[in-house]
Amino acid sequence: MTRKNNIENLWIELSSINNIDDRIITIYKDIHSDLHKYQILAEQDPRRLFELLGGDYSEIRRSKWAIDYSYDDYIEEYDIEYDDNEANEWDLEEKSVERAHDTGYWYVTGISIIEGPDNINLQFEFEYCEGYLDGIIGTPYNQTEHGGHGVLFH
Repeated sequence: MTRKNNIENLWIELSSINNIDDRIITIYKDIHSDLHKYQILAEQDPRRLFELLGGDYSEIRRSKWAIDYSYDDYIEEYDIEYDDNEANEWDLEEKSVERAHDTGYWYVTGISIIEGPDNINLQFEFEYCEGYLDGIIGTPYNQTEHGGHGVLFH
């Protein structure tokens, strides 16, 4: 059996579970098993998995992230000499947010948590580009990697 056929069979298998809560439980159990049988589906087509699990795009909570702007970035940008006092006083969070506002550039992500029975939560992380949903960058299979895109600000 080819890999493509195997993946399609997994989609069929998961789709054949009629109850969404049962699909959520199936994925939750798979994540916490050693098999990760359905992980390939999350990697190949995370949107399809999100929708198959009853995900709702209108429930995505957005976050803005300022790209880290270090003292080293500052001195390189302005071609100035390193100063120990300034370096020690540099507030990475404050300067990063200030820089994001000054340049009008920041990274936007969103989180959607699909809730299932027995307090099951499956988290998906989304990426935005110019205000529009651009794709899924995190699935329940790599949930520990979500966030951490710089300095979170409002």
